[in-house]
Amino acid sequence: MKKIVVSMIFIIIAAMISNVFAQRETPAGAGDKNLGADDLKTRSIEIDRIKQEALKSDAANFAPINTEINAKFPQIKEDYEGIQISEAAIIQAYTRGKTIDYSLIGTSADSINRNAKRLDTNLFAASKTEKNLEKTLKKEEKPKKIRDIIIELDKAIGDFISSKIFGNIKLIEAEVAIKTRTDLQRVMQLSEELSNEAKKNAVKPE
Repeated sequence: MKKIVVSMIFIIIAAMISNVFAQRETPAGAGDKNLGADDLKTRSIEIDRIKQEALKSDAANFAPINTEINAKFPQIKEDYEGIQISEAAIIQAYTRGKTIDYSLIGTSADSINRNAKRLDTNLFAASKTEKNLEKTLKKEEKPKKIRDIIIELDKAIGDFISSKIFGNIKLIEAEVAIKTRTDLQRVMQLSEELSNEAKKNAVKPE
C-alpha cells in the first residue's frame, strides 16, 4: 500500500514540475507562428499598395481629371442638369399621349449626346485611350427596341449622375474617376443609338 501511495505522490510531483517548465518555455512553433502572421500582414499590405498603384495608373490613362475642372464648373452643371431634363422628356414622350412622339425622343437623345460629350471634355483631360473610346462606343450588332434602349439609357444616366465625383470635385478617387467615365461613355453610346432608332420610327406610320 505504501509503495502505491509513494508512487502516486511521485507521479503528482513530476506532473507539477513538468507543468511549471511547460509554462515557462515558449511552445514549439509559437514564435514561428507569430512571425508568419506578421509576414502575412506585410504581404497583404504590399498587395493592396500594388493594387492601388495599378488603379491610379489606369485612372491616369483612361480617366485623367481635367486640370481646369473648376473653371469648367458652369458648363458641367449645365450639362449635368440638361441630361436629366432631356431624359425626362424622352420618358414622357414614350409613355404619355396616344402616340409615341419619336421626333421628341430623337431630339432629346441628341441633346443628351451633346451634353455627355461636353461633360467628357470638361471632366476629363485628353487621354492615351481615346481610341479605346471608339471601341467602347461601337454599335451593337443586334438591333434593340426603343423601349429597351430607353431603359438602359435611364439606368446609365442614373449611375452617372450619382457619381461621387460631383460630391467633391477637389478630391476624386481613381476608382470613382474610372467608373464615372465608363458610365458617361455608356450614356454617349446609348443616346446615339436611341437617336438613330427614333429617327427611323419618326418617318414611319404609328
